[in-house]
Amino acid sequence: MNDIELYLNQNKTKSCSEMIFSYIDDYFIKNNIDKDSFIYNKASMDRRIFSKFRYGNYNLSKNNILKLCIALELNLDEVNQVLESAGYSLSMNKDFDLILRYFISNKIFDFQKINECLYTYTNMDLS
Repeated sequence: MNDIELYLNQNKTKSCSEMIFSYIDDYFIKNNIDKDSFIYNKASMDRRIFSKFRYGNYNLSKNNILKLCIALELNLDEVNQVLESAGYSLSMNKDFDLILRYFISNKIFDFQKINECLYTYTNMDLS
């Protein structure tokens, strides 16, 4: 095995979908739920997009990843890991990202409150 292969084997992390579905499985066990529809409905996500993502045929947008993370009530470290696995991050210089950091850090997972605040300060929401 050459140095590159060794480095790849030692440093490669789970993919975004592997991470999210691991969290979904944990959430299902913790809350005695067994249907994907609960999660994609809670996240206000289209069933078809969720299905494509589940079967590896689709890369989610940052907003869709954030919606799933909020629906799963992940903490900020977990959200950052999931975002990083997809090549995204929560910026420290964008109001949109800072507002999401605030809500996640304070364990406020109410989509209506989050979207109202986002719209008030940025004229955008998680849709």
